[in-house]
Amino acid sequence: MKINPRLQTSLSKAESQRRCFHTTNHCEQQTLSKLTKSGEVTRVRHGLYARTVIWQSLDPNERYLWTIRGLHNWHPEWVFAGISVISACGVEHPYWLHNDDKVFVATDKSSGAFSPKGIQYIHKQDLLQSRKSNLSITSVSEALCDCATRYQFHEVLPMFDSALRKHLVAADDIRRIGEQSHQASSKVARLLRYADSLSENGGESLCRGIMIEEGFGKPQLQYEFQIPGTDGKIRTYRVDMLYHPPGNGLVAIEFDGIDKYTNPTMTGQHTIRQVVHAEKERENLLLAKTPIRQIVRIDFKEALQRVPLVKKLTAAGISRMRLSGHQ
Repeated sequence: MKINPRLQTSLSKAESQRRCFHTTNHCEQQTLSKLTKSGEVTRVRHGLYARTVIWQSLDPNERYLWTIRGLHNWHPEWVFAGISVISACGVEHPYWLHNDDKVFVATDKSSGAFSPKGIQYIHKQDLLQSRKSNLSITSVSEALCDCATRYQFHEVLPMFDSALRKHLVAADDIRRIGEQSHQASSKVARLLRYADSLSENGGESLCRGIMIEEGFGKPQLQYEFQIPGTDGKIRTYRVDMLYHPPGNGLVAIEFDGIDKYTNPTMTGQHTIRQVVHAEKERENLLLAKTPIRQIVRIDFKEALQRVPLVKKLTAAGISRMRLSGHQ
């Protein structure tokens, strides 16, 4: 279907700003309705549209960001909160948290304020805001505390790790805000007790969060071993997580995210076979030249299923403390 030049220009402008498109023009709305029926345009939610070919190319987080930017263009007075801030600020988090497609907006009005479909208000007694990529947002510390009350421990731990690693927040600021909320205080305190900026990525953080939920203690992260090579040079080898179980020897936990084998920035342009071979050589060297007696590899699926993770860790002699329960 042919699009009139004015609408074409508006759609192109929205795309250049990486946001969904909204219009109050009745004729344009009718055209968009026809384009939606033909499949050329996707109706993202009430009043927001994107060209289908572009929308289908975006991952869940990018789709969410396009939605937030589109809503900001439509409602510039809104102050985004919760997971919306986490996404806007590039804090790592599980993308499935966007499955309900909710956008969170802070308000200092009464909690009985009407929420449009797909929008959830978070009441703030003192509504302070900052700017990120032209969006009005609450602080990252407030967003982390909001998420602590809404999601499970293992889902929020990656956010805390990531925000601390990227120096977006200070632990004391998160603690102060958490203590102001009876609902959030204990959950925030627990997350801060286990959060660690040394965690390299969200998958590793999520895996560790599940390990903690299943009663395993807090491991050392990114522990380094200095090993001399055949050329006499000392090289550093680092493991994701390290446990000191009773008895002799250490147990290393390696999180096998798919990026380790497929992301060019991590593989150094090597093939999967080459990466796997190098990993095996590294593993043999660690077992031969360090106090590590066993290396346990955990992948994302095993972590989410929990039972395979628990079996592997207990088989390696890592004992479980009292179960902390799922938040």
